[in-house]
Amino acid sequence: MNDSSNYEKNKRIAGNTVFLFIRMLLLMFIGLFTSRIILSALGQHDYGVFNAVGGVVAFCAVLTGSVSNAITRFLTYSLGEGDPDKTHRVFSASVIIQLLMCVVVGLIVETAGLWWLNSHMSIPPDRLGAAHWVLHCSFGILCVTLLSVPYNSMIVAHEKMSAYAYISILEALLKLSVAILLMYSSFDKLKTYSVLMLAIAILVRLTYGVYCKRHFDESRGRIVIDKGIIKEMSGFVGWNFFSSGFGVMASSGTNLLVNKYFGVLVNAARGVTTQVEGTVRPFAVNFLHALNPRLTKSYAEGDRKYAFDLVHKGVKISFLLLLLIVTPIILECDYLLELWLKDVPEYTSTFVRISLICILVDIGMNTPRQLIISSGKIKYFCIMTGLMNVIAFIAVWVAYAFGCSPETSYITFLVMQIFVDVFTLLICKRQEGFPVWDFCKAVLFRLALVAVFAFVTGYVVRAIMPSGFLRLVAVTVATTLVIGSLSYVYALTKGERTFIEEIFYKIIRRAGK
Repeated sequence: MNDSSNYEKNKRIAGNTVFLFIRMLLLMFIGLFTSRIILSALGQHDYGVFNAVGGVVAFCAVLTGSVSNAITRFLTYSLGEGDPDKTHRVFSASVIIQLLMCVVVGLIVETAGLWWLNSHMSIPPDRLGAAHWVLHCSFGILCVTLLSVPYNSMIVAHEKMSAYAYISILEALLKLSVAILLMYSSFDKLKTYSVLMLAIAILVRLTYGVYCKRHFDESRGRIVIDKGIIKEMSGFVGWNFFSSGFGVMASSGTNLLVNKYFGVLVNAARGVTTQVEGTVRPFAVNFLHALNPRLTKSYAEGDRKYAFDLVHKGVKISFLLLLLIVTPIILECDYLLELWLKDVPEYTSTFVRISLICILVDIGMNTPRQLIISSGKIKYFCIMTGLMNVIAFIAVWVAYAFGCSPETSYITFLVMQIFVDVFTLLICKRQEGFPVWDFCKAVLFRLALVAVFAFVTGYVVRAIMPSGFLRLVAVTVATTLVIGSLSYVYALTKGERTFIEEIFYKIIRRAGK
């Protein structure tokens, strides 16, 4: 593969990154404002009930994201083969598979979920009826989200990130409208919120469907049943569902354990933490949405060298983007929470700090995981990640039973994530011949050094100044300068610096129009 071809691919990734960067900024501001209004409108108790009972909504992005990666992988391969008929059959198979998944999830939620809600959850008796509404609407949202995955994946496979960005912004604006309406609603606010969130999910699903049918021939026409493709995809999607499903159950199960041992107020703290995670993570994930389809296509074309180069590039840039954001948040978490929320639930700052560190550890292995997904050989990886989530959940349950503090769950899942990351690299080396030691020297060790210097610098500034807005600004400026300068001269290669400069120039040109 010649350098000019790779340059054109990098330019397309850069262009898609710009759309997703603008989307991320808008979603961040809308999301922060919406979260504040929702917490104020519902109150800590009802917000805690929604987070405990409807935790599946907060974590459905994990489930659908994993399944979406699997479906996107097949759609990307078929697009690369230039066979529209096969792509249509792959799309049809993905729709059928998602329908079957909805049936399976529905049986679990509407049987075991109802039993647990009625028998084991610490819900005030006068709010149990509203909690039932939350459970049923949460299941509806999850089903609609699952059925959106084939259409979402089609957009990503075609690398039409501008459409993906616009629809996401529409969804955020609708959620903001719901939050404002909730402030003035005379009905039960928890029930109203659950129903309106379901309505938004349905509207977004219809928008994805209309866009795909207008722009992609492969999504038009009747659903075709191709047993061979369904069988092949079911195995792939099934292993992804196994892994991500256990992850969702562990996270939602931990919410239930927190409710059982500590009550809805600590659930409210976890809910706020989830909102912070959902606001921060896109800074890095948006870039990966632009990079991952190109990585899969390069692997399908047999260009391992460029695929490995994209792994290096993806880890470095996503980690550094996230580090720029989370360093001042971790150091100034208490002040930022007080600035953002009127009433900060207890334990929130501790939960946020540990969860952001966990996101940093997780995001560093996103592109190596994508390499495994691109290869199609995901069985052992999915078994390992699924079992690790089960072990972590059991460890949290035992810890809570013996009287450990609420933050134990976040620490446990952080340790689990480190083990998963190590295993991910070993799988990449064994299955794909990925040069792990070179990767550690060229990427991980350098990123770790940048992170250490950034946190030490920020901590020193924090120690010599009183708490307040000026210290927040000083910590942010100091850590940004350290991360930016060390990244440019030490962590990034010449090609990676050129790639980032291309993204920066595109953003400036677009802002100037």
